[in-house]
Amino acid sequence: MTCGAPGHDTNGRYLCLQHGGVPSADFVAALVGGGAAFEPAPDPTADTVPLPPPEALTARIPEQSRRTGPGGGEDDDEDGNEDDEVIDDRPPAALRILTWILLTVTAVHIVLLVVDVLVLRREDAVLRQYAIEEDYLQATGAQAVFALVDRVGSAVSVALWVTLLMFAVWFGAVGRVADKLGRDRRVVLRHWTYIGWRLALIPLVVYLFAEAARDETRPSERFAFVEDALAVNHTTIMFTSLRIVMLALLAGFVLVVWRRLSPPAREDVLPF
Repeated sequence: MTCGAPGHDTNGRYLCLQHGGVPSADFVAALVGGGAAFEPAPDPTADTVPLPPPEALTARIPEQSRRTGPGGGEDDDEDGNEDDEVIDDRPPAALRILTWILLTVTAVHIVLLVVDVLVLRREDAVLRQYAIEEDYLQATGAQAVFALVDRVGSAVSVALWVTLLMFAVWFGAVGRVADKLGRDRRVVLRHWTYIGWRLALIPLVVYLFAEAARDETRPSERFAFVEDALAVNHTTIMFTSLRIVMLALLAGFVLVVWRRLSPPAREDVLPF
């Protein structure tokens, strides 16, 4: 038997599956005479490799189809989608948890500062009423306001140190994650919100040290006492408002850093 295309000799053994072909005269004569199919000896000088039997070729087709899939590409799944390797360059879960905690502590701190401003203004009203009524401080409502100011002030102090501690832990974790992801930590952590937050720390630290060293002794004369207490309250309200602005800058900085560490396709996904 011969191949149907020139230059594709099958050594007279099989029809060519690719180009077709016709049986040789000897093969037809053998069939008519009832003899065995004529199978000429292979040509030792032939350069081509004999093709395998058709049964062997067709048997491999289902296996090939299963391997390549209906989409024609290798390693396809049952739905024809490529099982591409996904490189996970997202921040680790530990940093997500730290970011959650830091933002929560910051939010609670801001709420406490707002409450502190409100109770200080309430204390101002009590002091002004005391300037008019000498016995007003003995009232139950006045004493409750002073007690509330003390409790809120203590809670604000605790929130300040917790926020600073959490920020220090989060800041170090961000640096390590940036190095692990191949980012420059100085670029990741550089933003105007962080610079503004650090600059605002200077007057706040000075005020806190001055407040800690301040003499608690106040004038015994009623009007002088009221004026001194109102001056202290107004200064406290001013720096408390500054701390609210600082915490807003800090929260914005945390969100900016999170976006920078997230993959480009997930930049709009916040840690919450």
